[in-house]
Amino acid sequence: MVVHHIVLFKLKPSTTKEQVSELEATVRGMVGQIPGLVKIEFGPPLESTAARAKGYNAGLIAVLEKPEDVKVYAEHPVHQNVHKLRESLCDDALAYDMVV
Repeated sequence: MVVHHIVLFKLKPSTTKEQVSELEATVRGMVGQIPGLVKIEFGPPLESTAARAKGYNAGLIAVLEKPEDVKVYAEHPVHQNVHKLRESLCDDALAYDMVV
């Protein structure tokens, strides 16, 4: 059973495009470094639905091999570095995990 780990970000108004690019590169760089992490995507909401995003203006979807990999992912040092960067750039984040 594959897990989709979904995270939505409310970027601080002061966050620059360069910082968002750094966050995206850091997020994408986790693939191949964290056991069980198969794929990750990062981006803004579609323009046509952004008004419904309740202020969340970026997001990611990580695909993990199995539910047990979520803990490995969360505790991995590479993810912890992304977490610290996210905290510095975001006012809020929402995480949601589902098995598909």
